[in-house]
Amino acid sequence: MLNRFFRFNEVDCQLSSRQGGYMLIKLSCKNFRSIGSEPIALDMIASTKIKMHENHMRPLGNNAYALRNAAIYGGNAAGKSNIIRILSLMQAAVMNGFIPQMASQEFCRAGSGFENHESVFELQFEKDGQVFDYGFSCILNKLSVQSEWLYDLGDAPRLLFERFANGSVSLGDDLGAGYNEQEETRLSIYTSDFTGQAKQNPSLLFLSAIGRGKSFESGTRLESFARAFNWFAENLLILVAGQPSPTSDFYRDDTTLDQVAEVLASFDTGVSALAKRFISLDELNKRLDPSLLAMIRNLMTQSTQNNLKNSYLITARTGKEFVGIESSGGSEPQASLLEIQHSGSRSLFDFGDESDGTQRLFDFMDILFSKKADATFVVDEIDRSLHPMLTQQLIDLFNKSHVNDTCQLVFTTHESAIMSFDYLRKDEIWFIDRNEIGTSHLYSLDDFAQVGKVRTDSRIDKQYLEGRYGGVPCLSSVRALAALNQKEA
Repeated sequence: MLNRFFRFNEVDCQLSSRQGGYMLIKLSCKNFRSIGSEPIALDMIASTKIKMHENHMRPLGNNAYALRNAAIYGGNAAGKSNIIRILSLMQAAVMNGFIPQMASQEFCRAGSGFENHESVFELQFEKDGQVFDYGFSCILNKLSVQSEWLYDLGDAPRLLFERFANGSVSLGDDLGAGYNEQEETRLSIYTSDFTGQAKQNPSLLFLSAIGRGKSFESGTRLESFARAFNWFAENLLILVAGQPSPTSDFYRDDTTLDQVAEVLASFDTGVSALAKRFISLDELNKRLDPSLLAMIRNLMTQSTQNNLKNSYLITARTGKEFVGIESSGGSEPQASLLEIQHSGSRSLFDFGDESDGTQRLFDFMDILFSKKADATFVVDEIDRSLHPMLTQQLIDLFNKSHVNDTCQLVFTTHESAIMSFDYLRKDEIWFIDRNEIGTSHLYSLDDFAQVGKVRTDSRIDKQYLEGRYGGVPCLSSVRALAALNQKEA
């Protein structure tokens, strides 16, 4: 049933399977927070007519390329953060196996009647060279899934499964040459069990039930279920302030901490050295908020279940402290605090002693030093607490440090200093704006009608602030002064 936002067009059908690749390709959504009945779409397919920053593209097959960056601009309350929330909600739903309770009031409230309308969430992404279209529609107010689907977008779109409102599941006709009677029996049991559970709990998702922890015969399309699930588990990394980091490779050993200190010094932070001070788990329990501790314990359990070596590393920043919990080969977990030394000082400082900007930079050390060569990093307000020059350097370092891999960076920002062809391509710059009824619409700089006339040496940051491309706040000092009973001088 092809009644999706992403009509399978010529570009989609070019995304043929190949070895490797873990890219976000498209995102679409409707009826979610500021997004109304008209769907918004973030398209990471590179424009063939743009020749700048060709190292920001990675081949998907048959002359289609995925972009490395998406910078999303917009005024306050325009809906920028809702793009991040879409990805967060989809990831949470797939990982937990159901639509989260907190989403029940997240339907669009601009206008009326949206609480009874379907909300639709859809992604196209690549995992291990296989391109998927996955999504679900639901009545958020009732936490009721109306449909769910997974397609393989190879040489031609092929249905892998479709789940319906009553919990029943329809599987694709072609599940691979290695598909046998034993596999068929297993799949029948899984789908039958799911249907029974979904009738009792309509918020359940079939991808989680069929993809988590399942192993099917190699070479069959049944492998695709686990592969699609694992993209959400392994390759989509959303960095949220105050929550455990999904990637903390740099914290593992002293050599890397020395390198991180050097990078931080390059941002003129005054940091000269970093060290770990080990503490007992009892002391850790006393230092952290119970909700954060519960989140960390859950991640420890998940890491143990998903890792055959029972090894993990989890870090969290609280604003006061930078804590780490690590285990190797099933050993007793060790807790530690990060301590910081500054040039010219013999004292060691706690994480909370640092400025907001220096604390914020640690989020990006996760990205720059990540050993994952296949991640889509997602960051809200990348410029928060940072000088414009620091933000410029971060974007530049990301693209240079990951030039040989498939990492992507999707971020929201107000920082016009990086709205420059020195750092980004035209099709990597996006704007989100609200219309007269208060719903958001999303468009790229490359799609803007006047962009064809913009020279590559144009000051697009200046043109943006002048309102040429939209996505800026509409200010009225006269209105504000009137409310203050003041007249404009």
